[in-house]
Amino acid sequence: MWDTDYSKPIIQYVEGDTVSLAVAESEADFYHLSGDNFREAKYLDHFVPCLVDSETRVPVLALQLTLFPNVGFSIGYAVHHGAMDGKATTMFMHSWAFICTRGGDSTLTPELTPLYDRTLIVDPSDLRTTYLRFWVGKDGPEDKSLALLDLKVPPDAMLGTFLLTQTNIENIKKWVRFRWEKKKLQKPSAHLSSFVIITAYTWVCLVKAQQIRAEKVYLAINVDCRGRLEPSVPPTYFGNCITGCKTDVDSDELTGEDGVAIAAKVIGEAIEGLKDGVLKEKTDLISRSISIPPGRLLSIAGSPRFDFYKIDFGWGRPKKVETTSIDKTGAFSLSDSRDGSSGIEIGIALKKYASEAFESLFASGLESHRIHNTSI
Repeated sequence: MWDTDYSKPIIQYVEGDTVSLAVAESEADFYHLSGDNFREAKYLDHFVPCLVDSETRVPVLALQLTLFPNVGFSIGYAVHHGAMDGKATTMFMHSWAFICTRGGDSTLTPELTPLYDRTLIVDPSDLRTTYLRFWVGKDGPEDKSLALLDLKVPPDAMLGTFLLTQTNIENIKKWVRFRWEKKKLQKPSAHLSSFVIITAYTWVCLVKAQQIRAEKVYLAINVDCRGRLEPSVPPTYFGNCITGCKTDVDSDELTGEDGVAIAAKVIGEAIEGLKDGVLKEKTDLISRSISIPPGRLLSIAGSPRFDFYKIDFGWGRPKKVETTSIDKTGAFSLSDSRDGSSGIEIGIALKKYASEAFESLFASGLESHRIHNTSI
């Protein structure tokens, strides 16, 4: 809440406060909704609740349970990221599932026990004040509004899921190192993680599918600060403890034959730059981000480290986990895979015209971005 008498928003809880829980029933095709193929986003949004907000108050969390008779059920949730980031949100879901399977009197394990102490966060650059001033002035002087942004889903938005297996990732990684060495794009010894490969490959496929023609295109990467702050914060810290780094490159370079290698280079360099201080040069992060023209910035939601598919309420692993908000935010999502392998699921939101192109580019690229060995 943010009353006019307060200089900053606060999280308020009083005895008896509850979380909104909606219970619904649907005759929709459960198997179609939980598939990987592109589906119309507007139908999936029916199974996710809304945060009912006002100028001064907004809920932290809302839940919705939807029953598909004789087939299954879904759990939809909406959270306010001002109070909790993705890591905290999935920690709550894991804790809820843990209690459901073991009974209401169960004691949470240490890795699921939340830590609420906000004083652990050291803010030497006083970023809190900088960001508050920006928020207060974004819609006029002294505008202390907590009203949520009214993000619309494009009428023809489609949601689809794509899998990169560990073999796919290793093949692309070898191809990138080969191109780096051949074109002298990067030092062969440069760190090349699976995350860099996955995001680089997806970024290039998205730029090509949407036929983005711009001098610069941008990628924003969320970074969990818990283990990177000085002093570090325990991994069970329950709140929002993320920042971001951003990189850019000419779209012509991304769509060229070395696009994935170039994307991997700039993404890796952006992540390496965090070693100089995760909060360094972040005072103008928001203003720099909103100055980017629409359609040129992609971001990433979720993380394979959240272990979405290990959230078991007593009925086994989820059939499908979907980050539906990407149809409004222009992000793509990452998660672990439902089969429990080391593969990564990538959630994509595109307009219909681009979805077919992406599907083709993603599949064909797995063949073209690998080293072909021949013997005579």
